[in-house]
Amino acid sequence: MLTSDYKNIAESENPTDKKYQEKIKIGLSRFADIYMELDTEDRERVCTYFKELMDIVGLESSNGQLNKFMYGFDLNEMTKKN
Repeated sequence: MLTSDYKNIAESENPTDKKYQEKIKIGLSRFADIYMELDTEDRERVCTYFKELMDIVGLESSNGQLNKFMYGFDLNEMTKKN
C-alpha cells in the first residue's frame, strides 16, 4: 500500500522526493490491469488519494505521473517538446 510505503520513507534516514515519486510510480502501476475499466471519476479519485498523501509528506510534484495516469500524457513532456 502506498500509505505504508510513504510511512517507511518518512521514517527513513533520508526521505527524498525521488523516493516518494518512485512509490507513486509503483502505486499507479497497480492499476494497470484495470485501467481501461476505470472511468474519469475513478481516475480522479485515485489521483486525489495520491495528492492527499503527497500533501501529508510535503511532496509538491509527482513528476508528471498523475497527469499521465489521469489524461494519458505528461504535461511536462509536452512542454519540453514544444
